[in-house]
Amino acid sequence: MKCQTVIAGIGGQGVLFAAKVLTETARRRKLQVLGSQTFGMAQRGGSVMTHLKIGPFESPLVCEGDADLLLALDSVEAHRTLPYLHARRDGHAALCVVNAANAQGFLDPRLAGLVAEMGIIVHACNADAVALELKQPLVANLVLLGYGASRQDFPFDYEELWESTAALSADAHRATNLAALERGRAL
Repeated sequence: MKCQTVIAGIGGQGVLFAAKVLTETARRRKLQVLGSQTFGMAQRGGSVMTHLKIGPFESPLVCEGDADLLLALDSVEAHRTLPYLHARRDGHAALCVVNAANAQGFLDPRLAGLVAEMGIIVHACNADAVALELKQPLVANLVLLGYGASRQDFPFDYEELWESTAALSADAHRATNLAALERGRAL
């Protein structure tokens, strides 16, 4: 398996924990993982982006136009980082999984045609709303991971993500984190 992934969001949304879950999942499959984080004004709600390369790569940063997967915890950050996704190549489409309040109309109509033409598959859900239903606004990242894993084109299975989330979660948060993952899968 080779997968170049960008996880984008804003400070406090759990970009780094989502990256840890994907990294742990890849390691459990005994796959090579390289990663790097970039922070804007993360402590003040600014951009946070993690690059993960799973497979035999030599450098951790994903170049624009090379990502296979964009996991966006914020719709504005999704629009900003869409250029990281590759156009359809070798019969494979890039995948964008995004947390968006308006999941049906996430993409600006001017972009929707271009994204479809490039062969990018977009899956959007309102992970924030689900996290608020759980009375745990900080688990939207796990809701989005669970939602992504429920799609056949996502690189990891739900069960793998569940095991990694269980292993990485502190005892006090494990049940909540796993419930968020399950709610995302059920969307």
